[in-house]
Amino acid sequence: MAKSIITIVAFALAAAVCSVQAMGQAPADSHPDFKASFLGSSLTCSSQDKQPERVTVPRPFAKRAKLKARLLNLLHESLYDDSKGIVNVTREKEIVDLAKKLKDEKGD
Repeated sequence: MAKSIITIVAFALAAAVCSVQAMGQAPADSHPDFKASFLGSSLTCSSQDKQPERVTVPRPFAKRAKLKARLLNLLHESLYDDSKGIVNVTREKEIVDLAKKLKDEKGD
């Protein structure tokens, strides 16, 4: 059980590092006031001199992003509880299930 938790934490940290590197590649003048959208809806960015552009996020990417976000939140909560000596078996099972789902989707 401990090895699987360590493996999951290592996976989550690697995913976090990759996502931070990807975020660091964004242009410096991007506007943080855009509305986030999921599940195939479109994002709009306003510009003073040209027509608004729309970006559509495909459903599989949005679904995977939600799974990753949920997994990272659960891992964070788990680490916080571990530091206090609290064990939440239900959360640990959910972490394992989410990690399996992400692994299975990556193999497709």
